[in-house]
Amino acid sequence: MAQRWRTIGLIGGLGPLACARFYARLVELTNADADDAHPEMILLSSPAIPSRLDHLLHGGPSPVPALQEVARRLQEAGAELIALPSLTSQTYRREIAAALDIPVVDMITALTGHLRAAGVSCPALAVTDGTRRTGHLHRALTAEGLSPVLPGPKDQERIQECVHLVKSGQIAAARELFRSVMGASWASAGDAFVIGCTDLSPLVTGLPPDSHDVGDIYARAVLSDAAAPPQLPALRLSDRTGRIH
Repeated sequence: MAQRWRTIGLIGGLGPLACARFYARLVELTNADADDAHPEMILLSSPAIPSRLDHLLHGGPSPVPALQEVARRLQEAGAELIALPSLTSQTYRREIAAALDIPVVDMITALTGHLRAAGVSCPALAVTDGTRRTGHLHRALTAEGLSPVLPGPKDQERIQECVHLVKSGQIAAARELFRSVMGASWASAGDAFVIGCTDLSPLVTGLPPDSHDVGDIYARAVLSDAAAPPQLPALRLSDRTGRIH
């Protein structure tokens, strides 16, 4: 029986390249054998959403109202669940969900569950300054018995610089810098390396052994949640007269 899908609403623009990469991974991971075997997706790219990092680190304008508005528009367009492919933006997942009648897929839960299932105990985390500041991911991992490894200040600055380079279109420079980040001593201090920002996902082609990309992990989680049970044919019941109806 053909797979049925719930319609996926994708909040894009956080950043634009990260969203494009995430959409491509959704398509690739569906393993469909024809166009009509893919899930229906509605993508709304809204790069004007206020900076999440500016809000978390410097008290800038809250992105919550804009995120809620984009999510509501996706719901009104027919989305049955929301994908928010940005670990930093997942800080606001509950506030976004509170404005909707449909779920927002939880990236932190997906990442934590994946690492546990993979037998990882000490993940080395390459995440944004904002994700580190909130502590949501760190608390979720430690609650499950994992011991995250974080870079020192200089390496954290280099990770954030990679994100900036990607957002400014300097992909080659970002890729070269991120290669040095992955080769630093802190990155091998854990038993796995985690690319914990979807802006960084396009910088790596072919994950090295013992490495995990939050974008890929989240794409699998979104597809899993979007996979609706097969629709069974309606039962034909007979009444006491023997008539079928």
